[in-house]
Amino acid sequence: MQLNPKQKDVWETYICEKPKIMVCSGAKRAGKTFVLILVFLAHMSKYEDKGLSFIIGGATQASIRRNVLNDMEDILGKELKLDKTNAVEIFGNKVYCFDGANADAWKKARGFTSAGAFLNEATALHDMFVKEVISRCSYQGAAVFMDTNPENPAHTVKTDYIDNDGQRLKSGRLNIKAFHFSLFDNIYLDPEYVESIVASTPSGMFTDRDIYGYWVAAEGVIYKDFNKEIHYVQSKDIKVKRFVKYFAGVDWGYKHPGSIVVIGEDDKSNLYVLEEHAKQHEEIDYWVDVAKDIKKRYGNINFYCDSARPEHVKRFRREKLRAINADKTVVSGIEEVARLFKLNRLYVVEDKVKLFKKEIFMYVWNENTGEPIKKWDDVLDSIRYAIYTQNKPARRRERAK
Repeated sequence: MQLNPKQKDVWETYICEKPKIMVCSGAKRAGKTFVLILVFLAHMSKYEDKGLSFIIGGATQASIRRNVLNDMEDILGKELKLDKTNAVEIFGNKVYCFDGANADAWKKARGFTSAGAFLNEATALHDMFVKEVISRCSYQGAAVFMDTNPENPAHTVKTDYIDNDGQRLKSGRLNIKAFHFSLFDNIYLDPEYVESIVASTPSGMFTDRDIYGYWVAAEGVIYKDFNKEIHYVQSKDIKVKRFVKYFAGVDWGYKHPGSIVVIGEDDKSNLYVLEEHAKQHEEIDYWVDVAKDIKKRYGNINFYCDSARPEHVKRFRREKLRAINADKTVVSGIEEVARLFKLNRLYVVEDKVKLFKKEIFMYVWNENTGEPIKKWDDVLDSIRYAIYTQNKPARRRERAK
């Protein structure tokens, strides 16, 4: 199998210096995970048939299967089937798979000595889990391998490990070695694929992190690629469009505005925010009436709802409205909407929205947390809920390619 130059650097560093902790961070699809899987397998092979324990950590069991075990199966040429303890035997040793995203996940790693660990998507893991796994790797010669995409530069994966790149022990052994990957390090990717990814990645933080692999703070306006000269259309403009489906997003509110938006998809896969309904101090009866009117005009469409008010979702369902709990993943949902603006595939009917016109330029990042500031987000949240949840099956198909 061919390794790109950056992957070769990782492999040679492991062979020659055997650092205690290796971290590969940077752009998506740059080859970080694959080379660390190879290194982790090589590390385990040194302890063949010793009956030792190893750890694979990931955000969820599904992500461990998708990101790690599937590639391991291809490399080893055999099926890796987890037992009832979520462990699998490799080279005569037991490898335990732990999902480590929650605050109490560290408890899963208690109670045994490990000869090594691979932590996939390390920034998606809870800091206590990462530290507990590292502390468990106390067998002589144990090593820890981590891969991750960049996040806020204040994240502990960066401050505790990456920023200590080159740290050595008193013995002279290399303790921490960190590698930075950009998308362009993966020279075996199809050039047209790279060109397409660069062109479709939203400007600002997403490009800095996903393309160049930089640990940058989120800052400024969130939807940097929204251009009112391009993305606003008028009602008269869409009369010639052929819409193939409609769906809606719902963000409940009272003190702050509640919002329902209707989105249409045309026969060229472009999306249009067709109308906005946003109001403060309205009870659920009002929103039922709004939704019923939308159903009367657009048909029995899906309403992707904020799950924070389950009683409202239930009320919609009692009223024979197709209310579905939305996927509210924040940063990935924002990236999906931002990507559509960047590709000029998301438009807004200007004469049918009001609050949107304020929010689109006032919805900003919190530089300290890397999350959006919870202001000026009511209509934008309902748009995100609708688009991110509606597009979920397409994302799954894309990942499966």
